[in-house]
Amino acid sequence: MSATKKISSVWKRFAKANRGSTGVIFAVSLVPILLAAGAAIDFSNFYAKRNHVQAALDAGSMAGATAAGKTDSERVKIANDTFKANMSATDLANPNIKVKFTPNAKTIVGSATTEIPTSFMSLAGMNTLDISTNSEVSIPTDKNAEIAFVLDYSGSMNEVAGAQVKYVAMRDAVTKLVNDLTAANPTKLKFGLVPFSDQVLTDIPKSYVYGQTGAGNWTGCTLDNPSPYNLTDSPPTGGNASKWNQPTPGWLWTSGCGGYSTRKLKVRPLSNDFTGLKTQISAMTPYANTHIALGVQFGFQMLSPNGIYSSSSSIASYADTNTIKYLVLLTDGTQTEAAFGPGGTRDVTNGEKNLVTLCENAKSAGIQILTMAVGVDDVATSARLQNCASDPTQNFFVINTSDDMAQAFATITGQIAQQAYLSK
Repeated sequence: MSATKKISSVWKRFAKANRGSTGVIFAVSLVPILLAAGAAIDFSNFYAKRNHVQAALDAGSMAGATAAGKTDSERVKIANDTFKANMSATDLANPNIKVKFTPNAKTIVGSATTEIPTSFMSLAGMNTLDISTNSEVSIPTDKNAEIAFVLDYSGSMNEVAGAQVKYVAMRDAVTKLVNDLTAANPTKLKFGLVPFSDQVLTDIPKSYVYGQTGAGNWTGCTLDNPSPYNLTDSPPTGGNASKWNQPTPGWLWTSGCGGYSTRKLKVRPLSNDFTGLKTQISAMTPYANTHIALGVQFGFQMLSPNGIYSSSSSIASYADTNTIKYLVLLTDGTQTEAAFGPGGTRDVTNGEKNLVTLCENAKSAGIQILTMAVGVDDVATSARLQNCASDPTQNFFVINTSDDMAQAFATITGQIAQQAYLSK
């Protein structure tokens, strides 16, 4: 064999050996990458499961504490039964799950522990993750709650977030909140509904509508009324300048009213007709664009003893210390509808400014505001929603998936109940 052929042979053997080494290095480096990705999946499952256990524990504690005229043992049974009803059969079959409800003079204290198996983390020797949750619920006081849902039903709520269409996830979460709170103390609750997009469809007295005369109500869709009347909870006064349904060219994207009626998107004043509320929520579907400030304006009016719905619904005074008023705002977008501002101007920027002012005025009147931003990418809009909340850290929720939606409403259920029920 010539020297040239010998050298070639050596190089070929080296190349083969080098490729093998590269393969080994790649395989070794792949292990921590896969473990990290797998750990993320395991922790995502852990947080979802922990939130589910916490929500079931809160529901059990609240049901036991708010059961009127029951002995301690009866309260514990009700709490256990409610916990089980909120857990799946698979969860309850886990031999490691332990739940306990302990009554005392003023509260029921709940605790739950369990462990869940890991999938990928077991490769690193971690076979389970431990879950431990607690809840303390006070025996109910005589507090009442008036709750206005101000919900975005613009067309983008038809989009999917996570594994579910956004408005469907919202519908299910709102229905569960109503069920959970009314199961605890139905006689103390009233709910109202403001489905908004670029307009709202409502019944209001004719005296509050531009160009209307006579007694009775007007039914129709409206944009906001002129500034500064669109920043308060007072009804229009005097001439047409303060009234709704102004003869304005509006905005390029303003939709027709017929779509609101066919999609059941009508304002529903405060009432204790829980069945009617849930029936409407199940029937509503999205339509048109977004006017967040308009939704908040009508929510403010709905909760006001001075507002446009005060003649059709018994609304507690702001001075009533036994009634707590809540405005629950959810939106998935930025302001796209023009709004009235100073001097009769009408543009989107006015709508953004109006939202800020309306939130401050409602909070100053004593209304507690809880806000949810569903997949909102605009930083300025997200900041406005966060600052609108009564507590920007506790009452503002960022939602990106259907699981986030369910957890946000479960937390809000607890926060509303906390005023009269939950002590921790």
